[in-house]
Amino acid sequence: MLQENVYKKLEEAVGPENVSEEPAVLDGYAWQPSFNRDPSMWVIRPVAAVLPASTEEVQKVVRVCNEHEVKFKALSTGWTAHAGPTCEGVIQVDLRRMDHILELDEKNMYAVVEPYAIGGQIQAEAMKVGLNLHIIGAGAVASPLASATS
Repeated sequence: MLQENVYKKLEEAVGPENVSEEPAVLDGYAWQPSFNRDPSMWVIRPVAAVLPASTEEVQKVVRVCNEHEVKFKALSTGWTAHAGPTCEGVIQVDLRRMDHILELDEKNMYAVVEPYAIGGQIQAEAMKVGLNLHIIGAGAVASPLASATS
């Protein structure tokens, strides 16, 4: 469990509705269907989940964590346990609220997207301007940004 002052600062950073220490919420991050075939096998449960909506909010969360020496790990579309905590005392930074296409440049053929913009969403917009998107085998619900950078 986080210190109360740390939790309060995280609430200030992203809003109280976007931070949780509720066991049922945290269990949702600890059980990964692509990893856990046996229900008794779970990955490490985070101490809290924080859902920023912008790069500015991510920066605020990181500053709070650094100030209080709390570890954090970011999660994009969350398809596997690889994005979950690998040790105790970690805050899960869930980027699901960051799901926008910020720019689609038809001439130079590139897109600027947030971490939770999924392949199907980007492909639909790309096709409107005659472009195509490489989508990995994880499918249209995976994050092309995570695939390209991780």
